[in-house]
Amino acid sequence: MMTGTKFRKTCISIVAFALVMTMLTACAGITLPATYSESETVEDMFANDPNISRQTKAVIRVGCFRGEDYYYWNDELKSMGAQLLHSRLITGYQARNYETMEDTWEALVSSVGMASRGRLEFVEDAFYTLDQMSDKDIDAMLSRDDLDLMLTFGTASGKVMTGNADKIAYDFMVYGATNTVNSGIVKSETERYSDNAFAQVDTEETRRTMQAAYDLFRFQNVGVVYEDNEDAYIYSGIDVLDEMAETYGFTVHRVFVDESSGPEDDERFYSELKAAYASLLPKIDTMIITTSTIEDDKIPELIEDFIDAGIVTITQESEDECRMGALMFLMVASAEEDGMFMANTIGDYCQGTPISELPMVYVSQPKLFLNYETIRRTGVRIPMKAYMIADTIYTKEDMQ
Repeated sequence: MMTGTKFRKTCISIVAFALVMTMLTACAGITLPATYSESETVEDMFANDPNISRQTKAVIRVGCFRGEDYYYWNDELKSMGAQLLHSRLITGYQARNYETMEDTWEALVSSVGMASRGRLEFVEDAFYTLDQMSDKDIDAMLSRDDLDLMLTFGTASGKVMTGNADKIAYDFMVYGATNTVNSGIVKSETERYSDNAFAQVDTEETRRTMQAAYDLFRFQNVGVVYEDNEDAYIYSGIDVLDEMAETYGFTVHRVFVDESSGPEDDERFYSELKAAYASLLPKIDTMIITTSTIEDDKIPELIEDFIDAGIVTITQESEDECRMGALMFLMVASAEEDGMFMANTIGDYCQGTPISELPMVYVSQPKLFLNYETIRRTGVRIPMKAYMIADTIYTKEDMQ
């Protein structure tokens, strides 16, 4: 028979145990299931939690789909990885200057996701390059049922995803594409074509570049060389240039050259490119070096005659092309900032924000690069305010 003292001690123990379990449950932010067994998974445990959206999973398996081998997208991916590491969404990632996108992806695959809800897992065999894929390869990628999110880079690859969105079981995010609205990847700054889609949007990126160039140089005859297809027309900003030509009355002179399909095609590409540049030389006062596969060390040879003729050369591609001789480069998109935006967006997605509700608009701070040696040689007069606001001014020594 239990004595009064023992009975009171037993009651106190039971009450204390109940209080401890209540406190632990409250701290964890969950309600323990009445019949939870050790064999149940974490996903089973949270299956009926109304605070978790249908997009939220214990593990978010991520793939990568790019249009081609392009350094800018690798820089975006490296920045994304560094920011994910900084935000403690992954661990074990070595934030290094990986030379190729494949190397960066391999490092991400080796990382470990840290989020308790939506832990990231970068899938090793889910790295795709559009210009190396057959129709069968593309169909196989689109039909995968073991992915949750595809990071997509470029206009062409973004259009593949949008055009097949109804066939895809996973979500996709498009980055590194020029004017995702004009190219048909999304409807507008807030509207998608499907609920599983996202794209970084800056509809005025190209226009800001072209407008700044026009304000500085007031050109009358502009030369451009690009591939004769719809994607190149948009990502090279020729659509915007044509609109501005109607507004300001200048003339756009164009020559078409097919991009190089690989190292074995480089000789043909550079030969045709050089001939195209030469054909434009007598007609123009400004040459826009459009986005393409031109190697930086080819720039001096391509534009030497333009510099001698006093023609303004503006590159769309990179500050390195400006360092190598192009007169100006205006960066209105930064790979480092884009990568940080990617990481923050993915972080929100991991926390349960549906992809259809993620804000798509992001605008980087513009940066101006000038080459003083080229300015000197061409004799072009640049307003003093341009020198004052320039982020970098390259000299002859930088061109070596």
